[in-house]
Amino acid sequence: MSDNVVYLTRHGARIDSEDSDWLKKCNHNRYDDPHLSESGVVGAEELAKRIKVMSDESISKGQSPIMHIVSSPYIRCVETASKIGETLNLPIKIEPGIAEVNSSHKQPQFLDADELKQQFPSVDLTYKPIMTREDLPIEYSDGACAHRSASTARKVRTNYSGPILFVGHGASCLGIAGEFGHRGYVGYTSITKFIPCDGGKYKVDGLFGDVGHLTDQQTALNSAW
Repeated sequence: MSDNVVYLTRHGARIDSEDSDWLKKCNHNRYDDPHLSESGVVGAEELAKRIKVMSDESISKGQSPIMHIVSSPYIRCVETASKIGETLNLPIKIEPGIAEVNSSHKQPQFLDADELKQQFPSVDLTYKPIMTREDLPIEYSDGACAHRSASTARKVRTNYSGPILFVGHGASCLGIAGEFGHRGYVGYTSITKFIPCDGGKYKVDGLFGDVGHLTDQQTALNSAW
């Protein structure tokens, strides 16, 4: 059962929260796909170091280290996941089913896996997502996104053996957290570990939404809504 551990984190701080002109400086027009800010990159790097320690601790206890990283396709999540993937030497599985709230009547403005691969070589093109871009329903609330993400994460957990790390957004992390034992929002680059219990249930191991590894803890805590 220890192989079915689930880890959860949220992307780092977004550039649009620090630079209102960010889109003018990019070579794309995906207004809802901002990249990480400088502080967001720092948070992702600090998170990667913390997760490496946690993974090594698991090995020292005779348990499995993190074996899978599953990320939303939005750039801010893939950037965060890639920092962790580089540290753990793991590929990134792109899963639209844990993407941000899809409130647009148009197609969501994220890149496909093959396009992400051009920027992030660790993207795993062999991964078959639970939901494709076309599968995503139009949503008008965090609750709808949370429900969709919870279902997706449970299916991913069923399909893969070994500890999994999910990298999502505020609303999608809300759903994933609830699916594995503690419904609540988590902050930027926080980390939560869920361990399996009897009857297929899970519980939090340690702190929920832990930010102890971050230099800027307050920004992460302020984002936990």
